Amino acid sequence: MVETGERLHMDGPITPECVRAWNNAYVSSRMADSVWFPKQLTSFRGRFRRRTLQDLVLVDVEADPFGVRFTGDSPVTQYIGVSVNTRTFSERVVFGDHREYVVSAPVEVWDATTLVESEILGPMSQTVVLVPKPALHMSRRNSLILDEAVIEGDQATLRLLRGVLLTIAAEADRLSPTAISAARNVVVELLLSAVQEYRQPSKAAVSESMRLSVSRWIDDHLHLGHVLPARAAEQHGISVRSLHRLFADSDESFGSLVRRRRLERAYRDLLHTGDMVQTIAMRWGYADASHFINDFKRVYGSTPASYRKVWQKVPDRDAGA
Repeated sequence: MVETGERLHMDGPITPECVRAWNNAYVSSRMADSVWFPKQLTSFRGRFRRRTLQDLVLVDVEADPFGVRFTGDSPVTQYIGVSVNTRTFSERVVFGDHREYVVSAPVEVWDATTLVESEILGPMSQTVVLVPKPALHMSRRNSLILDEAVIEGDQATLRLLRGVLLTIAAEADRLSPTAISAARNVVVELLLSAVQEYRQPSKAAVSESMRLSVSRWIDDHLHLGHVLPARAAEQHGISVRSLHRLFADSDESFGSLVRRRRLERAYRDLLHTGDMVQTIAMRWGYADASHFINDFKRVYGSTPASYRKVWQKVPDRDAGA
């Protein structure tokens, strides 16, 4: 184990000294209030480096799985964190109201005010910057995010922030005081912009206009087969959680809307084409004809074939068409 004031390199068995050193690195850097290691882990490899950009804390971490805990009244809550993941891994986060999520994104913005615990689930590598809340015009107890503690997504500002942080981390040792000041200001302004962009879609997420946009996207993509929430979320610049939250205040879920629109398209083809039931089912993304038949019976009360026969016997069925 190699330990200095700003650097820590560990590679070997997990000992009390190892735990103490990794814990001290995180606590002193305002990254957490305590650190813990999975019981099944007997050895640990980790690199930790801390630097500053005026009032910002810049940390580079590369490590095996471990976990951190947060308390409600600690120095950690004075900061907003931005984590740029340079290696793909998943992280389990637990909130004070016992909500629990697994997150994995190239860049995440987080606030420890409502976080209780975080566990790295695989080998990780990331660059983190901690921004004091006063720099963002926030009080210590003011939570950055309305109902969550993590922003993850693919908005353009977050992508730009990610690139800026990686560049700063690579060049920080060679920056002049003037450049450091400029770099610090760029990070703060981009983070402010990202938060504002997040809050605006959050309000719009419950609006009919956003749901209508998703609904139109579903209509445009039904013919391609599976219509996946992840793809819909990506196309609208929101996370999958935000997509599901978007429909939480409506009468149906995203999945229900997809099923309804798929059945509506199949119903139209059943009545206005001579195509076989199997062909129509496959055209609109059903796994097989039986799934289509079951859905159709549930909504219309009879099989597609029977419904078509009855409809074809109705006189002047095309009147006004």
